[in-house]
Amino acid sequence: MDMEKKDVIQKIEVIVAAAVNHHDFQISENTKPNDILGWDSLSNAMILTSIEQEFSVKFKFSDMIAWKTVGELADIITKKVG
Repeated sequence: MDMEKKDVIQKIEVIVAAAVNHHDFQISENTKPNDILGWDSLSNAMILTSIEQEFSVKFKFSDMIAWKTVGELADIITKKVG
């Protein structure tokens, strides 16, 4: 199953909106967690857990700290899924 990066980013946006309990933002490849109100360390843990469930992937600790932007997170996911 080869997944497009833009599709991964769209799914991340839905997951983030659920975790931060609002959708007053748009996610792009360059979005950083601190760009979104409510995306803090607690919601980040919920977001990563939801991503693991959504994409049937498992993050290692090194994966969790390797990304700074949504685009980098999407790259990690597509590598694991693809």
